[in-house]
Amino acid sequence: MAGWAAATGTINLLGFLVGLLVFVWTPSHFWCLAIKKREEYAIARVPMLPVLIGNEKTSVYIFANTAILLPYSLVLYCFGSGLVYTIVAAISGSLMLVYHYKLTKNPTPDFAWRAYKVTAPYLVVIFVGLAFDSLFYYRP
Repeated sequence: MAGWAAATGTINLLGFLVGLLVFVWTPSHFWCLAIKKREEYAIARVPMLPVLIGNEKTSVYIFANTAILLPYSLVLYCFGSGLVYTIVAAISGSLMLVYHYKLTKNPTPDFAWRAYKVTAPYLVVIFVGLAFDSLFYYRP
């Protein structure tokens, strides 16, 4: 929200919803890393989700969270974002969804690491999409 206010000079609903997007993205991102580092968390007795319920169930939660994230990111169009952002969000969110679906079929630390590397640049891509959206704003 602070970044939105600094960039736009406003505090509005769209800025709040973009900030909330970060909140919705975080579990998918962090739980992929937690699967990769599950043994380390277990040794340190840190109750991360994969330690508590295992990699298989955690991968289902990751997929479910991403299945919520993708349409949520697209709904921002209804609140004022443009077509450039929406296309970027659809492509990057779909890529995450595919990887997280594959993670449910192969919930290993190595594949979780690959999925993590897809989730890591997601926010950068989304925010670059928002920046380009403001430059080339178009709403049919």
